[in-house]
Amino acid sequence: MSILKVNTIMDKGGNTIISSDGSGTFTPYGFGKIGQVVTGTYTSSGNTSSSSFVDTGAGVFSITPSSTSSKILIDFGCSPHVNTGSASNNTLRGVFTIYRDINGGGYSNLATSTGIAINRVGDSMPYSNTQDVTLRVKIADTPNTTSQVNYKLYYLTTAGDVYYNLYGNTQTVTLMEVLA
Repeated sequence: MSILKVNTIMDKGGNTIISSDGSGTFTPYGFGKIGQVVTGTYTSSGNTSSSSFVDTGAGVFSITPSSTSSKILIDFGCSPHVNTGSASNNTLRGVFTIYRDINGGGYSNLATSTGIAINRVGDSMPYSNTQDVTLRVKIADTPNTTSQVNYKLYYLTTAGDVYYNLYGNTQTVTLMEVLA
């Protein structure tokens, strides 16, 4: 039996691919390692008739990146519910997005003004009908900080009322740091 012992494996260009400290622990390089995962839940529910983004009230979920070059993958569970009422199915939309605050500097929308990660909740519905859907609102953020970063779920409607988590189910939230 042969044994090959090395401290470092490099590619043809001299770039370190894997290194070891001799204790059995090795470090891969350039593979997008997961630095940390923060999970949480919420059961709150609410509704809005606002045509501007408002806080859902689902809570604040926080992570402190270990490096300024890290990316944070944000994944909010949500169960939107729409009731067309007097709004036609061509005008009623529930739109969800994620807002970020770094170290108390104020919240700002991570997406465009039209929201993210959602097909228009409320499509193909007749008058006075309802629709419940399962939705994951996701985005990759690059906060460029090692300070605490806070995330919140926001929403708006284009007509009528939009609810989030109408039945008070347990929804999950995951914040995952991906190291550069």
